[in-house]
Amino acid sequence: MRTRREKLALPASIIVTVLAYGILGFVLFRERPATIYSENVARFVDLLPHAIAVLNALALVLLVAGWRFVRNGNFTLHRISMLSALVLISLFLVMYVTKVYLSGIKEFPGPETLYYFVYLPVLIIHLTLSIICIQPVAYVALIGLSHRIDDIPRTKHRLVGRVVVPMWILSLTLGLIVYAMLNREY
Repeated sequence: MRTRREKLALPASIIVTVLAYGILGFVLFRERPATIYSENVARFVDLLPHAIAVLNALALVLLVAGWRFVRNGNFTLHRISMLSALVLISLFLVMYVTKVYLSGIKEFPGPETLYYFVYLPVLIIHLTLSIICIQPVAYVALIGLSHRIDDIPRTKHRLVGRVVVPMWILSLTLGLIVYAMLNREY
């Protein structure tokens, strides 16, 4: 039987997802500043893609570690790893929205063939997985945060986590590939 807290996790995760989509949509479709007003802000914006990649890489390591911890029965380290990855991804989202607002979306600088046959498919899969993962990741995280470790096996945490974590890992991996392709000199 589902607990009251587990029942609340679903609507709460939907609210979190709608808010995240709303903020991202607002930033993507809002008119950006014509210029970045200070040299310090311009330097900050130039560093954001690299900082975002570092956050993604750290989150990826934490997700894989968390997956291994739960496989080995170490639920405490699993919880710490997964929540740490969630914090890093939340920070990533703030930084990504800031970057997009201040400087827009970077165009692929490489050859057209590479763009159509490698970059674009990788980007599409990455973005699709990123969009799909927000709600189930929020759901699993809310269950993990609102339940004692002993109570979690009686929830859908394990079932949803088994599906969403590999998707999240793949999304982060593809995001790092997109970063590398965007920041390579051709």
